[in-house]
Amino acid sequence: MIAPEIKAMFGNHQLCWMATADASGVPNVAPMRQVWWIDERSLVIGDMFMKATAANVQSTGRMCLAAYDPATERSWKLTGTAAYETEGARYDLAQTGLQKKSPGKRFKGVVVFQIHAVYDQVPGPKAGSLVVEL
Repeated sequence: MIAPEIKAMFGNHQLCWMATADASGVPNVAPMRQVWWIDERSLVIGDMFMKATAANVQSTGRMCLAAYDPATERSWKLTGTAAYETEGARYDLAQTGLQKKSPGKRFKGVVVFQIHAVYDQVPGPKAGSLVVEL
């Protein structure tokens, strides 16, 4: 189970960083704010402007998210698999969330992220340690 303090850093329009790689291993990192939890181990991320990120998800299906909270000096990394969707219940959930914040805007699609592992990223002896594997 992912601890509530970790979950709070991903979603609710908190800034996090999404990393992907293309089929030849070229990395890409992009900031994300349109993120919602859809169940205990899955997030949906809205696509308004993704280019390389969306292409990489469709090509490799691998990604990670990282977040840092300067107030607590805590940082976490989530790793897992991803799929790109342009319709369906998860797309609708994200679209409803976007409409509450920005009426009239629409997502091109969404990335559905299935979390496989959570890592501690706080500098110190536990940096890089596996926190939970799902």
